[in-house]
Amino acid sequence: MNLYERLLSYREEDRYPMHMPGHKRNPIFQMENPYSFDVTEVEGTDNLHHPTGIIRDCMNEMKDLYQTQETYLLVNGSTCGILAALSSCCKKGDTILVDRHSHRSVYHAIYLLDLNPVYLYRPYDEATGIALAPDTTQIKKLLSENPKIACMILTSPTYEGVTSDIQKISQIVHKRDIPLIVDQAHGAHFMWGQGIVSNLPRPATMCGADIVIESLHKMLPALTQTALLHIGSQAIDRAMVERYLSIYETSSPSYVLMASVSQCVDWMRSNSTEAFLQAEKSQKWFVDQSEKWNHMSLWHHCDTDPFKWILVPEPGTITGVELADRLHREYRIELEMAGLSYALAMTSPCDTTEGIHRLAMALEKIDSSLDTSDRAVLGKTTITHSSVPVKALVRTKSYEAVNGSHQVVPLEQSEGEIAAEYIMAYPPGIPFLVPGEEITQQIIARIQQSIENKIQILGLEDRTEKTIRIYKEG
Repeated sequence: MNLYERLLSYREEDRYPMHMPGHKRNPIFQMENPYSFDVTEVEGTDNLHHPTGIIRDCMNEMKDLYQTQETYLLVNGSTCGILAALSSCCKKGDTILVDRHSHRSVYHAIYLLDLNPVYLYRPYDEATGIALAPDTTQIKKLLSENPKIACMILTSPTYEGVTSDIQKISQIVHKRDIPLIVDQAHGAHFMWGQGIVSNLPRPATMCGADIVIESLHKMLPALTQTALLHIGSQAIDRAMVERYLSIYETSSPSYVLMASVSQCVDWMRSNSTEAFLQAEKSQKWFVDQSEKWNHMSLWHHCDTDPFKWILVPEPGTITGVELADRLHREYRIELEMAGLSYALAMTSPCDTTEGIHRLAMALEKIDSSLDTSDRAVLGKTTITHSSVPVKALVRTKSYEAVNGSHQVVPLEQSEGEIAAEYIMAYPPGIPFLVPGEEITQQIIARIQQSIENKIQILGLEDRTEKTIRIYKEG
């Protein structure tokens, strides 16, 4: 069975997706045979990297719709947008202010540009380990202590849906006359739901950010890899952005994906009000159902996207990983991710009522089966979820660590050494270690405990999860 055949087989397994992409494989979304319009840059189809025709018209339409200085279509996901944004705002060797809760593409940009990161660490929810909104006082302090910072990049919303006060942060950053880049990959629905969903956060494009990158495919009905890059101010050199997009984005952009962007926007324009009203109704219904649980709860926070449902089992009953596994095996429901203390169900305006009810029924049955009497209390275990990074001890630049002399050693014997690879739980991809950082016993314990609890770890070179590549100075 090849991959195509496996995907067709998977389609027939009746698994409901509480995960991205946002179209949720809902049958209302249809496209013609993709082979029939999988074309290249011929007469009448324009060119994404030099648009003067139909693609230019599409981008102008997006610019007007989102009320930006410029909006670019992306077919390599938010990743290429983040790389292009940082490259256009920084010179090689610059110092930047980085939300440590950043996607791995940010760390790849730091490596490629040989940047000096100053990390902003967030407060965390003690019960779950979920990262909260950053402290704006801390941002002011870091900017004051590091006067050579060239730009700031911030993730909002986070993977778990926590948003930041972009309006206030942009004002703080702009007082230093530097740009603010916002990774809004998980917030493409914010703009469309304004004025419809009562507690939906405002998009960064409306809050003063200079560059905003968002993935259409995560929360809206677009195919995977589709995204947008918005320029929000005159402070950004558009020619530089376009130059770097041409470097990081494929020179053979998919017209199937670009067509998906157009279809997505057209559908949202015609159906967003009805879709969001139904989604809010489903959200309220699901919250009411969750109140009946005895051994689980929904995590609530004032800064959280209501489309992200954080399922928190009672300590001593089941881990988030085990909850996700039971939903997969017993109910054919697939969650977006799971950690020790919680699991994440991603909803979107494209979920069906039947799908939401199916999840609620499954969780009710699982909850009724849980018992605290025969389990060691998980609350006594230190939370090691991937969203809780240990503060970095930077010993050398990541570029030097990746490209220097290496040695592979057992993970348990690596304390005090310098990492030469990125180690992260994925999803969401927040690193335990970045190349150039010192390996501490605390980090080793975090990695090992994540592995023991079946949380996927990326980066360990030999994939046995027993050794690590280290940088040898000199």
